Amino acid sequence: MTEISSSVNGQAFAISELLLELSRRVEAAANASALKPAQWSALRYLARAPASARTNRAFARYHHTTTGTVTLTLKSLTDRGFLERQPDPKDGRVVRFDVTEAGHLTLQDDPVLRLVNAVEGLSEVQRLQLTDILTALLIEDASR
Repeated sequence: MTEISSSVNGQAFAISELLLELSRRVEAAANASALKPAQWSALRYLARAPASARTNRAFARYHHTTTGTVTLTLKSLTDRGFLERQPDPKDGRVVRFDVTEAGHLTLQDDPVLRLVNAVEGLSEVQRLQLTDILTALLIEDASR
């Protein structure tokens, strides 16, 4: 065991490593695909977000990054035909991004679907417990 693992609860460390391994597997599948992980994240977000939240600024807040970084990601997806830029009907200065048919087709091969399928294989009780646990972990992490 490393110095880090000997200073923390062994079970907590093992659980943390399992969560990291799940993350690595999804990330590896994303890296092996046609899109980069940030592009997958943007496409997923924009496919689910309400029209008012389909802006580079809203996605930057959601993804905890800068609007400059997001702008490059959204531009690459637009250039590849996965997104369309639309002026916001309420404020012409704001650009909204809509997922195109090609973008929706691409989402059918989203690497995260492997994890979605695994979660769907859990019982409803297990899914509720997992949701509660992961939410508690995110809240705990955010409070640090």
